[in-house]
Amino acid sequence: MKAQPDTTDYYGPISVTRISHAALYIGYEDELIAVDPYGEGADYTRLPKATTVLITHDHYDHYDPEALRAIATDQTVFIVPQKAAERLRADGFTQRIITLANGDTTDYNRSIRIRALPAYNIVRERRPGVPFHPKGEGNGYLLTIDGKRIYIAGDTELIPEMRELNFIFIAFLPLMLPYTMSEEEFIEAAKIIEPEYLYPYHYETVDRKRIQEQLAVVQVR
Repeated sequence: MKAQPDTTDYYGPISVTRISHAALYIGYEDELIAVDPYGEGADYTRLPKATTVLITHDHYDHYDPEALRAIATDQTVFIVPQKAAERLRADGFTQRIITLANGDTTDYNRSIRIRALPAYNIVRERRPGVPFHPKGEGNGYLLTIDGKRIYIAGDTELIPEMRELNFIFIAFLPLMLPYTMSEEEFIEAAKIIEPEYLYPYHYETVDRKRIQEQLAVVQVR
């Protein structure tokens, strides 16, 4: 990753590059998966083209058409929830789109399995009766790559479905009120999921030292 080499971590053949906010790259062999590209935190014209783009939901800080145009080629595949698929077509993207609802799975290029998982608010609302992230509209994603399971939570609170996750190698969990989790909820989610490596993301500030102190068996990155 030439643009930001200091943000890339390597786990054997898998690479993880943090960009900004909820945006990241995951690399494996010839695949480079961009997650929620967002141009406010990075100049995507200077970043590598993506073979695949994962979009968790269609909010402006996760669905950024200008950032997408900068890294998409004619061969780029988009893996997205329904509302994001509709926006891609409305914005003129003609590439292949795989639309996943919560629970759907795609075996992508035979070497990567991607499953869409729930990501939603239970308590926090935009207004009474309207959560910031309604259940079923957005996705988290569970990637299985080289036998390793990578969980990208998306914009979510601590939800019951997290208790169904196991054997997670890397987890990306959001840490921002009022839209996702408080620090206490974040720590509780990490204790439930118990990944080997944990990346806080989608945050304004983060106290990694305090989080690490609370998570003895998890390595906080």
